[in-house]
Amino acid sequence: MPRVSVTIPVYNAERFISETIESVISQTYADWEIVAVDDGSKDGSLEILRTFEKRLPEKIHVISKKNSGVALARNTGIEGSKGEYIALLDHDDLWMPGKLEKQVKLLDSNKEIGLIYSDAYLFWERESKTRTAFSTLKPFRGRVFDKLLWENFIVVSTTVIRREALNKVGMFDPKYRICEDYDLFLRVAEQYPLDFIDEPLVRYRIHGGSVTMTAGVPSNDESLQIMDYWLSQPLDKTLLETIKRRKRDLHHNRMKYCLANRKYGEFLKELFR
Repeated sequence: MPRVSVTIPVYNAERFISETIESVISQTYADWEIVAVDDGSKDGSLEILRTFEKRLPEKIHVISKKNSGVALARNTGIEGSKGEYIALLDHDDLWMPGKLEKQVKLLDSNKEIGLIYSDAYLFWERESKTRTAFSTLKPFRGRVFDKLLWENFIVVSTTVIRREALNKVGMFDPKYRICEDYDLFLRVAEQYPLDFIDEPLVRYRIHGGSVTMTAGVPSNDESLQIMDYWLSQPLDKTLLETIKRRKRDLHHNRMKYCLANRKYGEFLKELFR
């Protein structure tokens, strides 16, 4: 049984998926499996996945399903996996060769950690510019729930989660189509300490079809839903005040977007909310 299960939700990723899978195959840590879930792709993604499955049938497993969104695709991959640790990888991102080796070593050294993440290189297609996630996002370790409420500083493809933690807090919530990762990270952080490796172990690709480029207002709205959920929970007064401040900040961001895009009716709704 593999110790690490790499789950990859795949949708119309024929341009990227081969390079993504090769970055897993190139890991210095070898005790892994890939569970790739094709979420109803309309391009050649499934055929590419089947080629890898034939090449490494003991390590790469492909599941094909009707399109139902990334949260359910991630859940399907986790349910079809066997590993003690679940490594999340998006279909267009790349791992540095030592990623799993370094993260598994840290997880093994501290059984209390529920989730581990790392820095990442952010790179733009057709452009030479590159920067790191931690150059703008400050990482935290330990009990970070309060910090994570204020800002999601975790890049999804850098994460490895202990299966035990998922069994306790639950899987990805399919009602979130963009912020499903943030919702889960908060639930893990509320129950477990987190840790990180202060080194870029992932190359996070930014392109025209990536969530980073297209999320906008829907991401903001889903973050508001997540804050409403935590406001309904029996948290201490300090945390509840943090959530209220975060909600005000999200509403302010939405108002700025409405003004910039001349959506004055929506701006007034936000103003008097």
